[in-house]
Amino acid sequence: MKVNRTLILNSLLIVILFMSCKKEDNNPTPTPTPNPTIVIPTLTTTAISAITTSSASSGGAVTSDGGAAVSAWGVCWSTSTNPTLANSFLQNNEISGGFSSVLSGLTLNTTYYVRAYAINSAGTAYGNELSFTTANTVLLYIGQSYQGGKIAYILQAGDYGYDATIQHGLIAAPNDQSTGAPWGCAGGSLTGQPDESVFFGTGSGNTEGIISNCQQAGIAARICGDLVLGGYSDWFLPSRDELWKMYLNRYTIGGFANDYYWSSSEHYDDNYWDSGIYAWWVRFSNGEQGWGDKNAPDYVRAARYF
Repeated sequence: MKVNRTLILNSLLIVILFMSCKKEDNNPTPTPTPNPTIVIPTLTTTAISAITTSSASSGGAVTSDGGAAVSAWGVCWSTSTNPTLANSFLQNNEISGGFSSVLSGLTLNTTYYVRAYAINSAGTAYGNELSFTTANTVLLYIGQSYQGGKIAYILQAGDYGYDATIQHGLIAAPNDQSTGAPWGCAGGSLTGQPDESVFFGTGSGNTEGIISNCQQAGIAARICGDLVLGGYSDWFLPSRDELWKMYLNRYTIGGFANDYYWSSSEHYDDNYWDSGIYAWWVRFSNGEQGWGDKNAPDYVRAARYF
């Protein structure tokens, strides 16, 4: 049988055209999206402020959560660099717009290092490290219990030894050390500088001189020099001017009798034949200052410097 080649070719052409015109698939299977990588947060530490002797303020700001929710944040601190949560830390409850924290229970005049921290599922992140030093002085006042006694005087501008950055002054023992002790060893200069022994700041040196040059037992200077009170052993018999400061603040300090109190200042004048026999006292009933026989029994109240 004779085959019509033209018919066969036309049929093949139709099949090829049909296959080439097959409709494309407009909804291919989507490629899976990989899970986002979670890293630790990024944050900064807030500048230190409101520094006192025992506290300061800081905080932080989280600039990136690292791809996961931040579960905890705050500040940590230490006296060593690079503080972590293994050291002192404070967790904060407010993070909107940053957070702030008060560091408390700090030690006076001590350097601390601070870093903010933030935690997410990837771990703990720390902000930049800052450091500060707590204030080196407590605001003191007359009559305050301090370092074994009561503050009797705080140095003022113009006083010898005054320092505008830290308070110094005189502490009085809270009670009398004797109601009747002799000054001792009348007849000679014992302080080494009797003409200057009345000034504020000379009491400690006066006391040392008296003790070194007078072996008599029970004298006012030795009672004070041997005193250990409140953990302090640097007590002395105050000079005349130091005792006068104690008199001026006697009611605030408390415990004084209306009687004569020995100072560590000798009465000395080249024009007096009796130099070395007398020492200065202050009468606490009326503030009178004068000198009396070193063998007389007067009250004794110790003092120390701070």
